[in-house]
Amino acid sequence: MVGERRRDWVDSLLWILRATEQPVASLKRWVLVGLVACFALALAYLPPRGARSRDRSSFFMAQTRQGTPARQRAQAVADEWRTADGSLRLLRAREHFRELARTAWAGTSLVVVSESAGAWITAPRIADSAIHVAWRQLGLGETKVRVAVILKLAADAQGRDRPLAEEGGAAYLTPDSTDRTTCIAVVSPGTYWTRGLTGDLWQGRRVPFDDLVQFLKAGLGPCAFYAAYGTPGKSVRGWLVSRGWDLALTLDAGARGRQGNSLITMVEPRYPWYWEVIYSVPPTAVACLASRPDGCRAAVLSGASDDAAIPFPDIMRVDRRWGRVPRLVEGQRFLGDVARAVGRDRFLSFWTTALPVDTALAAALKRPVGEWTAEWQRDFVQPIRLGPAPPVGGVAMALAIAVLVVTLVAVTASRRQVR
Repeated sequence: MVGERRRDWVDSLLWILRATEQPVASLKRWVLVGLVACFALALAYLPPRGARSRDRSSFFMAQTRQGTPARQRAQAVADEWRTADGSLRLLRAREHFRELARTAWAGTSLVVVSESAGAWITAPRIADSAIHVAWRQLGLGETKVRVAVILKLAADAQGRDRPLAEEGGAAYLTPDSTDRTTCIAVVSPGTYWTRGLTGDLWQGRRVPFDDLVQFLKAGLGPCAFYAAYGTPGKSVRGWLVSRGWDLALTLDAGARGRQGNSLITMVEPRYPWYWEVIYSVPPTAVACLASRPDGCRAAVLSGASDDAAIPFPDIMRVDRRWGRVPRLVEGQRFLGDVARAVGRDRFLSFWTTALPVDTALAAALKRPVGEWTAEWQRDFVQPIRLGPAPPVGGVAMALAIAVLVVTLVAVTASRRQVR
């Protein structure tokens, strides 16, 4: 009774009836296991800050192996020789075309010849027909600027006294103060098309004429813009020269959504190398892939300035090989699509403007450049999602470990209860 000295007789007699308390494992061990698992996941999926990129070739992206220093110097000398030799050939070709324009080619807006082993020959009939079809498909007829196309056919054997010619490239000599009415395009068909044009590849079979037309149409490059719209204004020309004319390489590439020569338009998110391909392009191009107007505007207007220098003579070389890294995905057709979207009159006013490029382009589009470009980009690539996002596999593993830890803790706690 309360307040009186009594012994717990009942408790001392019935203690044998109590249920034996089971031993309980310590919770510290399971908490430690959970922390170690989370730390392992963090090391696996979160790279440490300040880590340097791996200095090795990508598993998927095509990259050339580095040679010895002597080999690199030899390659640099070979590139310089190709540049100098190509420039000299273009200047000589302009003088030759200028003389022929007064006599045999008077009144002709499109001239096509072939070059093989350093000698000019008559262009194959199928190539001549294909490039004239491409000329008509571009809506070009008699133009103020004459276009001369030189098909540089691959030679079967080349001398060892000079570097081998590179395939898949093109070179252009645009009009300048010495000749304002001639634009020269040197197109290298490569071994494949050379064998096809000479009849060695498709013996007894039909030549893929439509593909040849598209190839030569793209080979006209900036010369097609000169023929269609004349010489650009100083601001537009300086902008394009500083970028290597990468936004005006194709006047008509077909309907939007047609896959071009960009790897990004073909890769899908389900492939493990998807993000590796995405981040191979400049950051502004990545931002444009995410439909960010500021990134699209920066990607398009890069190189635009009020005092852009224009070289003399204006010779440009373009790498047309498949898989090259662009400044803007499908950027080679950007101005061609702008011209088709806004119409000839508005594009011509932009092409010949004296205003800054951003002002003139926005006036022609009647929209901010970034917004129009973001919408244009979505026609080729699905918008990507940028920002911090954990991988699906990491999230699944983390949730599984969390559920396991919570279950073990709950089971352990239930066993500690006295019944």
